[in-house]
Amino acid sequence: MKSNVEYRHITHEFRVSGEGEAPQISGYAALFDVSSDPLGGWTETIDPHAFDSVLASNPDCRALWNHNPDHVLGRTTANTLTLSLDARGLAYTIDPPDTTLARDLITSMRRKDVTQSSFGFICKRDSWTDNADGTVTRRILEFEELLDVSPVTFPAYSSTTSQVRTLPASMPAEIRSRFETRTLSANEIRKDMGLSPVGSETRALTDQCACVCTQCLGHSCGICSADPQCSGAERNSATWHSDTMLRLRLAEAS
Repeated sequence: MKSNVEYRHITHEFRVSGEGEAPQISGYAALFDVSSDPLGGWTETIDPHAFDSVLASNPDCRALWNHNPDHVLGRTTANTLTLSLDARGLAYTIDPPDTTLARDLITSMRRKDVTQSSFGFICKRDSWTDNADGTVTRRILEFEELLDVSPVTFPAYSSTTSQVRTLPASMPAEIRSRFETRTLSANEIRKDMGLSPVGSETRALTDQCACVCTQCLGHSCGICSADPQCSGAERNSATWHSDTMLRLRLAEAS
C-alpha cells in the first residue's frame, strides 16, 4: 500500500448508457471549487489545475468497484477508462467488462442504489487555512498520483485506518496537534468508560454502532461524537444510552 493515500467522494447520479447499447458508465470523480463534506474536522476544495500535471503524465489509472483491486471495471492503459478535465471537474467514462459483477453493478446504478463516486490519490501540493472561527480548510493545488476512480456504496476512509493516521502529512503541525489532542482526549474518556479506542478494529462506541458518517465508518466515533454536525443514526436503546453518555462526557471535557 502506498503511503499518504487519501480518498474523497462526491454524490451524484451516474449516467449509464441505455438498454440495447454497449454499456458505459460516466460521471465525475471530483469537482472543482466545491467544498467537501466535513473530513474529520476540516473541509477542502480542489483547484481547477490540480489534475493538470498528473493527467499530462498519462497515468495508469484503474476504475474499481468500491476501491477493490479484485473488481476492475476499466483501465486507462487498456483504453477502457477515459479521464478528462472540463470546467466542472475530473470526468470519467468506463467501458465495463461483460462480467456478472459489472452487469450487477450497472443494474444497481440504474435503480439508483449506487449514486456516489470516489477517487484515490496522493497529494503533491496543498495549502491550509486556520480560520478565525476555529474551522480549518484545505485547498489541494496539485496531485502527485491518481490511483483509481471508483463507484462506491459507502464513501468513507479505509475501514482499517484510524482518524489520526488519516490526517494528511501536509497538515501544519499546529493544526495537527489540535486534532491529535482531541483524539487523545476522546480515547482517555473511552478507556474510562470501558469502550474501544478510536482507530481500533472494533467499531467505536459499541460493536453495534450504526452511524454511517465518515468518522464512524473510519472507526473514529470518538471524534464523531465530539462533532455537533454528526447526526448519527438510529441505534438500539442500550447503544443509544452509551452514545449519549459519551457525548455528554466529551462535551464536558471540551
